[in-house]
Parts: sequence; structure tokens; C-alpha cells
Amino acid sequence: MASEQDLWRTAWIIAEQYGAEGVGFAASMAQSFEIGGKTQDQQTWLAIMQKVEELTREAAGGRQ
Repeated sequence: MASEQDLWRTAWIIAEQYGAEGVGFAASMAQSFEIGGKTQDQQTWLAIMQKVEELTREAAGGRQ
């Protein structure tokens, strides 16, 4: 299980590399693990996706 710090670190890297499109990237990763039946990994990527969304929203000045 990834630590909260690991989740935020991963989200920050994705947000830096992909910007708002990072949300879609993380969602695709979550979906791939769902299809593969790896629920724990899917939950990890869903958490990362939410963090990327938060980071990119903050970077955009809170606009949605």
C-alpha cells in the first residue's frame, strides 16, 4: 500500500508533466487496473487522480 506521501508525490509529478490532462491519465490507469481485477491498485490510482485534480485546480486558480 502506498503512503499518503507517495500518493501526493506521484500526483505532483503527473500534474507537472501533464497538467489538467493528468486527471485523465490517472483515470485511465485506474480503469486499466479495474479491468485487470486489481482492486487495490485501482483504488490507489483513483486516489492519485483526485490529488492530481486538486493540484491542477489549485494551479488554475481554483477554477473548475
